[in-house]
Amino acid sequence: MNLIRRRHLRWTILLCAVAAAAGASPAAASGPQRRVEREAVAVKAPQPKPIDYDKITQEATDLLSKYIQINTTNPPGNELDAAKFLKDKFLADGIPATTWEPLPGRGIVAARLHGIGKHRKALLLLSHMDVVPADPKDWKVPPFSGEVKDGVIWGRGAIDDKGPAVVFLMSMLAIKRAGILLDRDIVFVATGDEEEGGRNGAGWFVEHQPSVFSDVGYVLNEGGGIRSEPNDHKTYYSVSVTEKTPLWVRITASGPSGHASAPPAETAVTKLVAALQRIVEYRSPIRIIGPVEDEYHAKAELSHGPKQWLDLISSLKDPAYLKQFVSEPQQNADVRDTITPTVLQASNKTNVISATASAELDCRLLPGSDPKAMLHTINKLIDNKDLKTEVILNFPPVSSPQKSELMSALQTLARHLDKGAPVVPTMSIGFTDSHYFRQKDITAYGFVPIQITPEEARGIHGANERISVEELGAGIRRMVDLLKIFGGR
Repeated sequence: MNLIRRRHLRWTILLCAVAAAAGASPAAASGPQRRVEREAVAVKAPQPKPIDYDKITQEATDLLSKYIQINTTNPPGNELDAAKFLKDKFLADGIPATTWEPLPGRGIVAARLHGIGKHRKALLLLSHMDVVPADPKDWKVPPFSGEVKDGVIWGRGAIDDKGPAVVFLMSMLAIKRAGILLDRDIVFVATGDEEEGGRNGAGWFVEHQPSVFSDVGYVLNEGGGIRSEPNDHKTYYSVSVTEKTPLWVRITASGPSGHASAPPAETAVTKLVAALQRIVEYRSPIRIIGPVEDEYHAKAELSHGPKQWLDLISSLKDPAYLKQFVSEPQQNADVRDTITPTVLQASNKTNVISATASAELDCRLLPGSDPKAMLHTINKLIDNKDLKTEVILNFPPVSSPQKSELMSALQTLARHLDKGAPVVPTMSIGFTDSHYFRQKDITAYGFVPIQITPEEARGIHGANERISVEELGAGIRRMVDLLKIFGGR
């Protein structure tokens, strides 16, 4: 029961008591009693308290530093301690939260900030707790130290994806503490195993805990954010509405084993190497989907890109410009399916010829590409009966609508806080856990309201991952405003 209803109930009880003492019903009351009743009904909820964003930012900095120190490298993940850490933070502020353990040591946490609306779909803020490995030799600071130095928070997960989780969490706490009443529920969910495909994280959650998100209509997740180019103050909101689909394939070659001092004409390793050479030389056809075309057009209009980006489809018909365009890896990935050999395994002894050798391929497919067709292409390129292929990971591509109530709220946020920055529906070349929710007909967007530099972006899955304290605080401020816009009454 909200504050207004509780106060009105207290006034009604008081009026009933007064009327009973006078031998009349509240409806028969007149004069001063009616004035009192009208005043009681007109009582409004108290004004929200102002939010001290400097204090919130410092608290968020401390929280992220401690969160990074919980090593959730996947494999093996071990996210349960992180899940309990986040749960305790919510519970300390009176926000209901719970955890699950899908497998021993693996963790998921969910919390719900209740609104006062009864018929508006809830918003789910999604993040993942697991991180990719980090080699300390490549870092300026220990990767799991969470060190705060020169206004920057360092550590694996600072951006992917513990920093965004702290932005989501602290915005919910700020709303709660300020007494801001939203007209819809906000659900926080942090899962594990995202870096390995999410089957033991978001996949498990969607399958086993449907009641937690049964009223959810929208999801905000990683995969987009506020983008800008170096030395250019113009920005745009990149909102991922779709993403490339992984097709992970293992190739296994077989051949004679023996001593390396007397090698046969062909071995499992040489067969595999020859096949991989044909694969890496292959270039899939160019294909430009709508969100990619829209993003390049928007960047060209903002002077971020060359004039050819205004009409990318026509421009890439020029062989000379096509060669120039695809020479940049990100741009190449935007316009074609890619195949990348990543894992190689054979003998563990230099002087032993192994009977088997294997390679794993990370294929990323544009929405609309057929995984079976790509697997057929790989088998055709291999062209060797002694090599076998198997699919390790694949799921169907699913997109979200480019127009929605949440997209409109993002446009309002950009207009209010970022000088009317364009809000551009885009495609993410990396996959996220959003597809698990899109497959349930829930609108999911990749957008975290923080702005990172290209240099900071290189730390994602790389060395020296970090986020500035200033931008962490700015992200919380934007997120609070977005929740107020989207959950406004």
